Amino acid sequence: MHANQEYPVIVDQLVKVYNPNKPELSVRAVDGMSFKVARGEACAIIGPSGCGKSSLLHILGCLDRPTAGSYKLEGKEVKELSEDELAKVRNQHIGFVFQSFNLLPKLTALENVELPLRYAGVGGKSKDRALAALARVGLDARSKHKPNELSGGQRQRVAIARALVTEPSILLCDEPTGALDSKTGKDVLALLQQLGTEGTTLVMVTHDLHIARQLGRAVYLRDGRVVADGESQMIVERMLNEVGEEEAA
Repeated sequence: MHANQEYPVIVDQLVKVYNPNKPELSVRAVDGMSFKVARGEACAIIGPSGCGKSSLLHILGCLDRPTAGSYKLEGKEVKELSEDELAKVRNQHIGFVFQSFNLLPKLTALENVELPLRYAGVGGKSKDRALAALARVGLDARSKHKPNELSGGQRQRVAIARALVTEPSILLCDEPTGALDSKTGKDVLALLQQLGTEGTTLVMVTHDLHIARQLGRAVYLRDGRVVADGESQMIVERMLNEVGEEEAA
């Protein structure tokens, strides 16, 4: 296997400037970030508010383009892709898990999970694949329930199944336990960790440093830059020492 195939995500000197042509309004949200994520790795992105986490997540999710630098996803230079190619990459290679679940209320759990397959033009096996994804998160028995008939934790599991159903290269999570109580949050985190042991590459943006500590690696951002990258316990402690608990939360 080629070396870069071991790293589905490679970020090199990434820059994102908002309003670049208006100096008085210009914001350099991402300022020369470089890191890569190995296949099957679980990585937390942490840092105080305004550090560039959301801007980075949008670029990693192919929802926005960098101003400069390089982002390669599965060896493809994202900034060189057309809008149609980006949409295809989002559908085939990226699974999104949001704090607010983003399930369609009139569809059943099964139908919600099937949606990405329908967008991808998958034929008759889409229902079987969606059921298999629900079984993977322990919710195949709830496949006919609509979101309002499910608990918060169950809804998040449906959202995770929907993210997994296309067998993406990377699972991008934006505060996936933020809307859940602590016990349910632990259960969802345990599920995400289990998926990591099965080979899913996980990148999670989180303010919850307890959760960040549970992942193997943390990338600490500040002022649009990577200031530390390594074993999560060590990186979280460094962040707390530098910015304090109040600013870190």
